[in-house]
Amino acid sequence: MIEKEFDVSGAITFWSLQPTSFDAVRRALDAAGFGCCMPNPRTDRSALDNGIDAVYGTKDKIKVSRKRPKTNGIEVVNIERDECRNGYVLNFGAKVVDGRVHVDTGYADEYRLTEEYLKSKAVLTTAAVGQALTEVIARMDGMKGFDRSGVYYVPEHWLEQWKAVGDAIEACQKGNRVTTVRTVMDAGTARAIRDALTKEVQEKAGQLLDDVSKGTLNDGQLHTRAEQAQGLVDRVSLYSAILSEGLEGLKNVAALAQGAAAAAVMQDFASVGVCA
Repeated sequence: MIEKEFDVSGAITFWSLQPTSFDAVRRALDAAGFGCCMPNPRTDRSALDNGIDAVYGTKDKIKVSRKRPKTNGIEVVNIERDECRNGYVLNFGAKVVDGRVHVDTGYADEYRLTEEYLKSKAVLTTAAVGQALTEVIARMDGMKGFDRSGVYYVPEHWLEQWKAVGDAIEACQKGNRVTTVRTVMDAGTARAIRDALTKEVQEKAGQLLDDVSKGTLNDGQLHTRAEQAQGLVDRVSLYSAILSEGLEGLKNVAALAQGAAAAAVMQDFASVGVCA
């Protein structure tokens, strides 16, 4: 039997999360140096909806937005069901004023609603915490969609920092679990990474080419596209080293996008010079 040794390089990671304290996640990401990945707090509308559900339940009720709901709030409507038709009766209307729930139509317990609203406002949803972790992985040169949705690849040179972030998120909330499994860079792993990278590069390069070819971007937007194109070139070069493969086709695609973005910047610079 022929034996072959493969290098261990990087890790596969995935997670299972619970709603988690906003302040706890912020402290964890700040301490790890990734405060820029912190998601926004829960919106007033989301927290209000959650508070209403917690106090009054959801059975036979719907929440209907008023015009300009951020200012004017929502209304809770009871559904009266029978065999022939449904009836809809206004229960109460509510909005958030200065951080508290104000009931302006009908009757509801403002104290309990405010209490539940504030509880919801203080936590991040599981989706928001997952979004933050996804952003951290992106800044670690990681790859999403590795093998399947919800599974990510973290390169070796970021692995220690990623484990620190994962441990910190787990400590924020009971039930949070960030699993990291070291990866053997065998043929199957390399193929999965290569396929995900190919899809990513083709999509991003295509979007960059489309953006700069329209001729409608301003100076700042063109420079942003040029930076994105350079980042794409750097990313392909990094994964070429990780996979120990040339990846010449992907390098050419990234270089094409980079060249187009650079040419658009130069053209814009020249036109400004002529106008001046």
